[in-house]
Amino acid sequence: MEQRTLKLKLISAKDLKDVNFISKMDVYAVVSLQGDDSHGKQKTKTKVAKDCGTHPTWNFPMKFTLDELLLNRLSLEFKLVCDRSLGDKDIGQVVVPVKELFDSVAAAAADPNSMKFIAYQVRKPSGKPKGELHFSYKFGDKVPFPVTAARREGL
Repeated sequence: MEQRTLKLKLISAKDLKDVNFISKMDVYAVVSLQGDDSHGKQKTKTKVAKDCGTHPTWNFPMKFTLDELLLNRLSLEFKLVCDRSLGDKDIGQVVVPVKELFDSVAAAAADPNSMKFIAYQVRKPSGKPKGELHFSYKFGDKVPFPVTAARREGL
């Protein structure tokens, strides 16, 4: 069994739904890898973009470990949240199949070591589209599972 890393940089979002009516929004994102229980819950939270309103910028790097055999089942979930003193409020989310990202790198005869930039439509909690999320990504080379993980799997 093999695994590879997925390096992401969550860059920014634009034209988000404004869930604050008085002041500018403070926005953060929670990014998690769905569909792989073998590596535990892989989740990362960005710093809060203060007073950004509907156009937050993070430039926040993160890294996930992917099981090669599960590539078709994995997805990245980006939850955008407004940081508020009386309770945070969901702004929207983006769900991206990892296979879609992997296939687009393979299809583009670009340098596999360079970051690829992409944008996805943000969906409000109602499911309606509102806004756009921008990030870059790069897949690492395949590497065998560490010996300790292989032993835990009974291999």
